[in-house]
Amino acid sequence: MTKEERIKKWFSNIPDAELISMEIKMEICKKAAKKMMIIIFGLLALELVLLLMLGGGNILSRTADFLNNISIGGSHTKNHYQGVAFAGTLVCLPVLIIPLIVASIYKNKFLKSEATKIVISMKNDDTKEPHLKTLSEKNVEDILHFDNLNFKLAIIQVLMYDLKLLNSEFDIYDFADRYKEEIDTDSDIIIEPAMSFFKELEIPKKFAPYVETIYMDGGNDVYMNIIPQWDGEDETFDLNEITLTELQQFPNLKKATVMSSNLDEVKEIFDAANIEVKLL
Repeated sequence: MTKEERIKKWFSNIPDAELISMEIKMEICKKAAKKMMIIIFGLLALELVLLLMLGGGNILSRTADFLNNISIGGSHTKNHYQGVAFAGTLVCLPVLIIPLIVASIYKNKFLKSEATKIVISMKNDDTKEPHLKTLSEKNVEDILHFDNLNFKLAIIQVLMYDLKLLNSEFDIYDFADRYKEEIDTDSDIIIEPAMSFFKELEIPKKFAPYVETIYMDGGNDVYMNIIPQWDGEDETFDLNEITLTELQQFPNLKKATVMSSNLDEVKEIFDAANIEVKLL
């Protein structure tokens, strides 16, 4: 009997066993076989101890003498040795039968238990995945989407620093105290960990209606927390690109004052969204 045939035989009476892969069945069988060997040898040792205690070794000695006598007597042919082996099996059978029965019962219970756990886990995963997907989709739907980071920063200025609607204001000095590496809070270039914070910040859609105006200025708090010593003279935070999809998320946005070196193209998008826009 091959290993695969033995596995099929062992799982033949296990409910829903066909749902479990051969590799997993093989692992379960290995665990069961190891524990069965422990049970068999453990019970055999216990039986031998009991025989020694009850018979003082006489039972074992008589059994050995009996097998020795029948092996010596008679002709030394193949049939003779087969007969000796058969007799030895019959003599030892009472000792072997209990460990084998107990191990077999344990094997069936173990296989059924392990198979049930795996099948339940598989079924739970099947029902959980659509649920998780639904939650994930719901979360995405509840979060504002931005194609352009500089537009997102302008919105953060309004919601976090002007209206104070987001949970807490980002402060570069507090952030630097808690950050795992040293941060130069007098930097005149972008502090990447701070920029990463704003990039990853999720803004709930429920706050979108509160945005009525945007005013981009070099002294805005959001910029000062990214480049503390920024002089506002370069185009780092210029709004040079924007999409209509982004703007349409803000139904009450009517006016915007922006920093931009590409105002003509940006203005076309604002005009399409019926939002008045002008250059700072």
